[in-house]
Parts: sequence; C-alpha cells; structure tokens
Amino acid sequence: MSSILRIVGCLSLGIAIRLLFLNSSYQKDISERVEISTPVNSWKRGIEGTYLLKKGISPYEGDTFHETPIFLYFYSFLIDHCFDWIPVIFVLCDVFTALSLGISSFIQLSQNQKRETVFLNKFKESERNELEIKEENTKQIAFKVMIIYALSPYSILTCIAKSTSVFTNLLTSLLMLTASLNLRFLSCFLLALISYQTLYPIMLIVPLIMIIERNQIPESEENSKPVYIYKKSSVLRTLGLFLIILSGLIINSYHLSSQSWNFLNSSYGFLLTVPDFTPNVGLFWYFFTEMFDHFRDFFLWTFQINSFLYVIPLSLTLRKDPNFLFFILLILLSLFKPYPSISDFAIYLALLPQWSHLFNYMKQGLIVACMFTSCSVLAPIMWQMWIILGTANSNYYFGVTLAYNTAQILLITDLLFAFTKRQFYLNKGIMKDKDGKPIQLELAY
Repeated sequence: MSSILRIVGCLSLGIAIRLLFLNSSYQKDISERVEISTPVNSWKRGIEGTYLLKKGISPYEGDTFHETPIFLYFYSFLIDHCFDWIPVIFVLCDVFTALSLGISSFIQLSQNQKRETVFLNKFKESERNELEIKEENTKQIAFKVMIIYALSPYSILTCIAKSTSVFTNLLTSLLMLTASLNLRFLSCFLLALISYQTLYPIMLIVPLIMIIERNQIPESEENSKPVYIYKKSSVLRTLGLFLIILSGLIINSYHLSSQSWNFLNSSYGFLLTVPDFTPNVGLFWYFFTEMFDHFRDFFLWTFQINSFLYVIPLSLTLRKDPNFLFFILLILLSLFKPYPSISDFAIYLALLPQWSHLFNYMKQGLIVACMFTSCSVLAPIMWQMWIILGTANSNYYFGVTLAYNTAQILLITDLLFAFTKRQFYLNKGIMKDKDGKPIQLELAY
C-alpha cells in the first residue's frame, strides 16, 4: 500500500509541475528552445500543418511541416475536437510513458533474474551477492525508472513545450512493454508506427525479433542451448508482419495525401538530406554549415550510414541480452539522428537504473554525469551569448553540443565494457589473485 501511495504521490507531483508550467508565461519561451523543439517535432509546425490542411493546401509543398500524414490528421483531430484539453493530453501521455517504462523494466529485470539463476548457483555466496540482481530490488528499480521519467527536467520540459516527441516516447515505452509481454502483433504495430513517424527506429526491429524469439524458448531448454538460435519461420513471421504494417501505413498515407507521394520527400527525404541547419543538440547542423558543397554528399551519407552501421556488430555481441541491445540502440538513436532533442535523452536516462547492476563495473560514471550536467547548464548560457547578446559565435554553442555527444559516446562505451565484464564473471567466475583480490579486467585495444 505504501509503495502505491509513493507512486501516486510522485506521479501527481509530475502532473502538477507540468500543468503549472503549461499554463504559465514560460511555456512559449520553453517551446522555442532549440534543445527541445526541432523541425521534426515542433508542435507549432504541427499547428501550421493542420491550418494548411484545412485551407486545402498541401502541408508538404513548402518547408513548414515534416511529419507524416497519419500524425498530421491526428494533430488535426486534437485541435478540432480536443483543443482545450491538449495540455492535459500531453501530460497524460507523459504519465503513461512513465508507467509503461516502470512496468516493462520490472518484467525485464524479473526475466533476467530467472535466466541468470543457473549461472549464479555455482558461485559462493559472497560472489553471488556481488553479481546477483536481487528479487527485492526489482520493484525498487522499476519505481526509480518510473519516477525519474516523471520528474526528470528533460521529460518535463519536453511536455511543457508540447513537443510531438511526447507521443514518440509513449509509443517507444509501449513497444518495450508489449515486447516484454511477448505480444508479437502489438510490438510490430508499435515499432512500425514509430519507424513510420521518425524513420531511424527501424533499426529496433533487430532487438525486437531477438526479444520475441528468446521469449519463445522454454525455460527448460534455455540453458541447454544458445539463446541466439532462433526458428527461421518465427523470425520471418515477425519481420514480415512488421514490413506489412509499415507498408500499409505508407500506402494509407498516400491516399490521405490526395494520392501524392510528396510526403515522402518532405518527411523521410528531409531527415536523410538534412537541408535545415537550425541548431540543435546534434552534430549535423554545425558540420554541414561549414562543409564545402562538393564534399556534402559524401559526408552526409557517411553520417547517415553511422546511424545504422553499428546495429550489426552490437547485435552479434549482445545477442544473449536483446533488452540491453534495445537500450544501447536508444542511445545511438539520440547520438546519430540529424535532429535530436532532449526528449531522446529523457527516455534512456530514465532506463539507466534498470542497468544499475552494471554500475560497479563502470569507470567513467562520474565524468559522464558531470558532462551531462555541465552541458545542461551551459547550453542556454551559450545560446544567450550567441543569439541574444551577440558576444559569442556558433562555436560556443557547438562546443556544448560536442561535449554532450561525447558524453553519450563515453556512456555507451562504459556500459558496454561493464556489461562485457559482468558477463565474463558470470561465465568464468570472479577471478582473484593469490592475495584473494579480484583481478582487474581491462579492454584490449
């Protein structure tokens, strides 16, 4: 009962903070922050797109609206029928996102705990205590995940700005939940919808297939053979279902757009060619502003390939833990998207406690935390100096975004090192020297 009261209390606080700022004079200023609103998730652009739609003008003829037709009609429905309730809808979506993340984290932790029991039984009690994900901690960790998203300033600011990323984060959290519950059709539908909207999450089909296939393996057989040996028919079924749904969404968009394919160039083409150099927390805008035109195509596709390239080696390395692969790919999405925002950071920041059993093996946690904190403070200061006061230039702001993305890279490498080290200990045991102290493992470069 006390835990339920804590959850209700913290979620109520998150709702109150969001509603307070949504109805304040600060809402407009927050919604115009480049760290929060980008050309592909700005609610202001969504309103302009729906206005053009009502006037019989295609929103995809100009350079105003860059989201997909189904979401355009969804925004139009909200504005026409729920205009006074739009702030409440954004808040409720954020709350449901927090709840979904907490529940999915609890399920995934419980599943991992069962799978690791066989490995942990062979250890002494002292070693087992060091490696084990304790059952009594799973509820506490799930609570932390839920509350961090509900009270994180990054998710709160995204909601206050009424960024359409609120809906994307909700769909992503529901995807994690349905995949954990082994709901194949719903998982494929949600991933197809997210990929249809923002394109880059299409890479999440790899961990989704792995999660679903691993859940198909009976517990009695799971430890007798590698979990990455899957049935081809089942894999093809999941992949085929995803592609059919995604194709259906695109074909439906063609009919919604008066039988025109212009939306493809304005949405996906806009993401792939990156014509808008509005500053954001990513790397594309500054790099391609300074790029010579005759080198642009080469470096553009080099950047874009990086968004998808790492899926292959990571899938091979993390084939036995697709949930961790899913988490790492969420960070990579935030790193390599051409128009990222702090909403991408908010969702994986909330999921970090789920991997708290890796923190003991990380070496750069303090450095990464300090970098994220300093970037959060310096970004608005450097923007003020550059745009408002005119006492600085774009290099000041880009320096902050460069540090922010460097922190994400350090976080990924540190998490991967910690995960690999823990997996080594689970398989080989904690190796100790002649004095009984654990041997330090280092990555070989």
